[in-house]
Amino acid sequence: MNLKRLVFVFVLLWLLSACLTLWIGDMSWASAFGDSFGAVNALFSGVALALAVYSMILQQRQSAEFEKNTIATLEQQARTIGLIEKNLVQQANVARVTALSFLIQRDEDRIESLKEWGRKAYEDENYYSKGIKAAQLRIDEYQRKIRDIGTAG
Repeated sequence: MNLKRLVFVFVLLWLLSACLTLWIGDMSWASAFGDSFGAVNALFSGVALALAVYSMILQQRQSAEFEKNTIATLEQQARTIGLIEKNLVQQANVARVTALSFLIQRDEDRIESLKEWGRKAYEDENYYSKGIKAAQLRIDEYQRKIRDIGTAG
């Protein structure tokens, strides 16, 4: 039964009781009739109180379950964030190694160019030895950084 019907029935019963009271005209009879339902009134009040207490217990259980589920979800999110963080660190390390490998290749090409220029211009591939040593030191430093990245991961 929907709410509109319930309200309609309530108003109809109220009007009917008012009409009966006016039609009968004896208010003492209506008072005695209403007092005869005192025990039923107490019973319904007790049932309503018991239902209110039961409703609060159910609500407390539901809140505890919701809190438990929320905590489990937050723990799962924390694990996911940890995995994402680990993945980002790995990606950053791969990017560093790639960049360092590119720099090593560039300095190896520079060493070869310096040796070739020395052979062509001065017939001595070690003519540009300072540049070759500087490039070799950079290569060694880049390789050390790659090893450090490999041991850090």
